[in-house]
Amino acid sequence: MKFFQRAKFFFGQGFDDYIQRFLAGDDVSDLNSPSQVDSRTAMKYTAVFACVRVLAEALAGTPVMLYRKKENGDRETRTDLAVYDILHNQPNEEMSPFNYKETCMVSLNLGGNTVSQKLVNKYGDLVGLYPYDWSKVTITRDPTTSWLVYKIRDGTKQLDLPRDQVFHVAGLSMDGVVGLSPIEYVSSAIRLGLSYERFGINFYKNGANASGVIEYPGALMDTAYERLKKDFAKSYQGLANTGKPIILEGGAKFSQLAIKPADAQLIENKKFQLEDIARIYRVPLHLIQNLDRATFSNIEQQSLEFVMYTMLPWFKRWEENINMQLLTPLERKAGFYIEFNINSLLRGDMQSRAMAYAQGRQWGWLSVNDIRKLENMPPIPNGDIYMQPLNFSEAGKDPAATDPASAQALAEETYNMILRGR
Repeated sequence: MKFFQRAKFFFGQGFDDYIQRFLAGDDVSDLNSPSQVDSRTAMKYTAVFACVRVLAEALAGTPVMLYRKKENGDRETRTDLAVYDILHNQPNEEMSPFNYKETCMVSLNLGGNTVSQKLVNKYGDLVGLYPYDWSKVTITRDPTTSWLVYKIRDGTKQLDLPRDQVFHVAGLSMDGVVGLSPIEYVSSAIRLGLSYERFGINFYKNGANASGVIEYPGALMDTAYERLKKDFAKSYQGLANTGKPIILEGGAKFSQLAIKPADAQLIENKKFQLEDIARIYRVPLHLIQNLDRATFSNIEQQSLEFVMYTMLPWFKRWEENINMQLLTPLERKAGFYIEFNINSLLRGDMQSRAMAYAQGRQWGWLSVNDIRKLENMPPIPNGDIYMQPLNFSEAGKDPAATDPASAQALAEETYNMILRGR
């Protein structure tokens, strides 16, 4: 309470009333109803904004690939289906693929669902996807067919779309159909975080940054007290007066101090709320600019864990829904499927990649052109040769019957061949 007593002297009774409301929790009463803590309100909290942005941009920036599985088990990259063009080039006339996926992920992380209308041509072929604000969507069941119906409020009109005319991805769900809204289930944590931020704003808005406090040997008369407050506000309050020496009279004593919200553990509490929100979205703290516990060694490991334990479930959720809802049964039967290429998220630094490539090349499971392809470089002549270590031979064969080139000599040439033509 020492900090709040000092703040009362500097800011007067108005700020003291706010402090009492803050301690009692009354300052968040206006955010206490679910109707107030909606998506836009939650996004005003920096921790929520940062987590949602990290998740949305991570998925939106990952390429979507179309593959076809062959009968022999191999797969080939394809680009000849409409779903590839939609997700890779143009989902609709107003959005880029990045914007579309980003918008959908924001909706998933705020409302737990994303719903897009399937755009079709006159032949019924899929030609695009258009997302709608989840807060404007209501899901019901047709009493006759028991099929899902999506009621979308679009301005002054309402669209009633059957299940086969929408692309719906649901987040964590209790019934497998409608996802749970994170901001609805953790609204208390968001309201508390907003309360801390509001307190900080109100504190710094008053701008009292004197370097000490004034102590009087006795009680001040009301007239003297009011005059002191008025003179202080005029001469020492505000950023323009920061650091000014304070003129004393009447036996007053100046005591050096630094006024910080940390006196009331405000900073520590705000950090806890930050961790609480990051825990909800399963986002490592270093990705939302909290580096208190970060080290050079653990950031890379946390980044890998972010891909494996946070983003991989999101990728699988998207992939399975795309394959189920946007590919026809004939296309799936023919072996077509969609997959996110997450290799870019798992890439290490250049030195780590070079070491991995060298091992793959030396042990015979990577060719020079394989490596160059991973580095987005064009192939080179004779770059498809795979090496075999000198002490390796085919099972059941006489080692003397094989005459492989020197593995060591070829390994020494690996780096030059990788970089040649760069």
